[in-house]
Amino acid sequence: MFPYVNTTSAWVHRCAKRMLELDPMLDPLAAMHTVDDMATSSRWRLMLPEAVAEALYADDPLAGPLSFVNRDTTSR
Repeated sequence: MFPYVNTTSAWVHRCAKRMLELDPMLDPLAAMHTVDDMATSSRWRLMLPEAVAEALYADDPLAGPLSFVNRDTTSR
């Protein structure tokens, strides 16, 4: 059986919390907006929230650092 977070609000909270642990300089509101959008996708929602946050921050030397400054233009 796969671990699954039953409520979207709990998933969003846990994912944003892990993002803020990985990047303490990240604006908490930006993290919440980004994760809230991601929670609408079953691809992300079926994963553990902490794993999603870690995947976002995985080292990719070609892409460079993540930027969550503007949620409409979130990019690497």
